[in-house]
Amino acid sequence: MAYVLCLLSCSSSPPIWLESRPQDQLYWHGIGFASFDGSKDANTLAREYAIHEISSQIKVNISSEMDVIVKDFNGSIDNAITSVMRSRVDLLLPELEFMGQYKNKSGVHFYARLNKEKYRSAIERLRENAKKTVLGHIAEADKKFGVRSFLLLQKAWLEILPFNDEPIETYYDGRTSNLYSLIKQKSDEYEGRLSLDAILEKDMVKTFVDRANSISIQVKDTKDGRSVDGIPVNISMLGKEHTLYSNSRGLIEHDLETSSLASSYDVRFKLDQESLYKDFDHSDHRLDMKPRTHSITVNVIPAHATLISSEKNINRIMDQPIIGPALKEHFNRKMEFVNNDPDLIINIEANTAQKSKRMGANFPYFVFGNAVISFKDATTNVEFFSTEVSNIKGGDFASQQTAGIRAYDAMTKQLISQLETSFIWN
Repeated sequence: MAYVLCLLSCSSSPPIWLESRPQDQLYWHGIGFASFDGSKDANTLAREYAIHEISSQIKVNISSEMDVIVKDFNGSIDNAITSVMRSRVDLLLPELEFMGQYKNKSGVHFYARLNKEKYRSAIERLRENAKKTVLGHIAEADKKFGVRSFLLLQKAWLEILPFNDEPIETYYDGRTSNLYSLIKQKSDEYEGRLSLDAILEKDMVKTFVDRANSISIQVKDTKDGRSVDGIPVNISMLGKEHTLYSNSRGLIEHDLETSSLASSYDVRFKLDQESLYKDFDHSDHRLDMKPRTHSITVNVIPAHATLISSEKNINRIMDQPIIGPALKEHFNRKMEFVNNDPDLIINIEANTAQKSKRMGANFPYFVFGNAVISFKDATTNVEFFSTEVSNIKGGDFASQQTAGIRAYDAMTKQLISQLETSFIWN
């Protein structure tokens, strides 16, 4: 890096380059300023501003020469130029000449310049070096297909990105092609070689009864059938997403979310580009892929349930139960109620009681209710869930029975709320 510190930086009067901007056409000139109030390190900030000004002038030069495919930058030529320029800044630094700085009471002025011919010569040299490096990465990626092949392509992409302002012709694998296009072609080829084959433990499940299910995804190379390890796969279902990596056997195994609705749903999965390139800086510089989305359907049918209800009001069986009908309505789309051959059995035990005598004719009757709902697997007779409420108060001025009914209404609301928020209904 060439440092030419102007003696004027120490002078009390402003240097010529500040009074009259340099006009030498052999150079790009940049003058940056940073105030002492606005920065803890005004010297560094002023220098960065000067470099940025030079970069902006080169960006105009790049814009006039730009001839690359821009679809990877959201179809915008401006985005493409910006990406090229950002990746080129570090390459500029060794060729920059820092001509001096000037300080006054308000801040720091910094002057830098870049010789246009030296810049072009350096870029040409660096472009040729990058070309050789990129071809080496591609050859290595082709040697043994796997997750490393994708990472080598990303390295190749970052290597060539600073020079995408014009086509780079190359010869590879018996063909002449543009280096940019070759990297893109290899990216699409590698993604296409990945085979993601999924198998469900159960492709048809019943609500509540089949509380466990899983998916197995085998990741292979379609070219030779070899399992591929270390591949990140994004799995999404029922509004949730997970990223898992194929193991040494190329296998991904994942427990599926359960659904309480008797409605089929898709499990979608694809190569996770974000996770694949997570160790590379600057996400806007990543080689963009369009991974294919695969899917497999889980068919969900309603479980058959038998409801056994014992609902008492002050120890007397109710002619018209309240909790049972409310549960049936709530589970209308989640299970089918039957009298014979159920998959699960729902038991309701509920009662109310008066804990104290009425205090007088001007006071209401108070009754307190308790209820327990339990769920059993009809095949194993094993209880897998239960919930309860207790001491739920109901009151009425006319009778104990009506007070009990009011307690039942309150118990029903609380029980339904607990069922909605419990894990088996999500």
